[in-house]
Amino acid sequence: MINLIIFGFFAIDSILSNSPELQNAYYGLCFYDLKGERVIYEVNSNKLFTPASNMKIITTATALYFLGRDFHFKTYLHILGTIRENKLYGDIILQGGGDPCLSLDAIERLVNIIKSLNIKEVTGGIMIVDDYFTEERLPIGWSWHYLDAKYAPEISALSLNKNVVSVRIRPMSEGEYANVYIYPQTNYVKLISRIKTSSNSETLIIYRKPEENTIIVDGKINIKNPRDIDIAVKDPGLFTGEYFKERLNASGIKVEKSVERIRSYEMFIKQAQPRVIDSLLSPALIEIIKETNTESENLFAEILLKTLGAQKYKEGSFNAGINALKNFLYICGVDTENVSIWDGSGLSKNNLISPSTLIAVLKFMYNSDLYSDYYSTLPEPGKGTLKARFNGFTDTIRAKTGAIQSVSCLSGYLRIDGKDYAFSMLFNNFTCPTKRILPIQERIIRAFVKEIRKNNSVENSKFLSPVEIMTND
Repeated sequence: MINLIIFGFFAIDSILSNSPELQNAYYGLCFYDLKGERVIYEVNSNKLFTPASNMKIITTATALYFLGRDFHFKTYLHILGTIRENKLYGDIILQGGGDPCLSLDAIERLVNIIKSLNIKEVTGGIMIVDDYFTEERLPIGWSWHYLDAKYAPEISALSLNKNVVSVRIRPMSEGEYANVYIYPQTNYVKLISRIKTSSNSETLIIYRKPEENTIIVDGKINIKNPRDIDIAVKDPGLFTGEYFKERLNASGIKVEKSVERIRSYEMFIKQAQPRVIDSLLSPALIEIIKETNTESENLFAEILLKTLGAQKYKEGSFNAGINALKNFLYICGVDTENVSIWDGSGLSKNNLISPSTLIAVLKFMYNSDLYSDYYSTLPEPGKGTLKARFNGFTDTIRAKTGAIQSVSCLSGYLRIDGKDYAFSMLFNNFTCPTKRILPIQERIIRAFVKEIRKNNSVENSKFLSPVEIMTND
């Protein structure tokens, strides 16, 4: 007997066909039944798209797979020389190990460690070591016009405060210059402010000069609208060293000489014998990955990428990290000739990934012992980048967002009536504002969930859209 079963996602087809925002755009979608191990809906799922921050799905999965959930970054404090009569005859060395979470409070702890040695003067200076990563601080494909933005900081093995300073603008009286200052206070960054207070209009201009650490603040600020704006610094390693020196001086420990970089610590220790005084430990990798995915931290993703290169290939470069990602994709069953990867965060427009590649990663993680940990790192409704999205779907969706100019993506997991699905939706080359694509993504997810629930009694059938399925009985 021949049974004809009609099972289609016509609602999704209708959304894609009838949304004016998508008429001249490119998109690829794939929905995958993780238990049934079958694609149940797809459109252009093997085509290549710019994934934006959906790249982090690959980067964080690779880091969890190769480094392990309990991996920690270390920052080392050394002294070089001898201590006599409250004076260090030599230098203090700060060695970075890639910790993306090194905070201002951590620097205060290092200052207190030096104070505990009863050192009140350092005849040398602060020497920084950041050669765990190669000198390239920006991946290929990042655009010059946002390189002072907080979401695009330079990458360093010695990072502090997410490699940004906060420019704090406080309105004064009408027509007066606003009170503008930098936090944390540091001489490493020069501030030029010409911004005035206005009772009505606001035209705020703020930027860091290219290749400098000079921040310009100009225009007008509304009298009722104080602002805090984070700006990325140039050369985070030197920023960390300078801030450390300034905090030592402020605490009564005089550091006589300047901050210098040790280009090769391996060569340096062949000639000198520094002594490790203490070390700082980062949070566990699983916590760092949670912040990377939930808050879409580009700095964290790029540090994970370079760390993968350093740990797997003994070279903390972008290229070595990308090779680690491709190695992981190969393990996931992906043909790496059909991907183009240029960074770990997805900020590069040169990246090209298909929905089916992201499904392969999500499927691999689902079937591994890492799934519970990995699932927990993805945003859920009401939190992180899904804070204002998918109301009422808290127990249904965990997904990574992604957005750069003319790109909006969403990939992750769905749990519907006890069954698990992976999905990936990549939208490229639309000309409307991104905020108009987000409701389309949500409508597609809700339509998919509705269709699955309506047909959850259908078993042992092959789903495609639209499709006619013939089975022998």
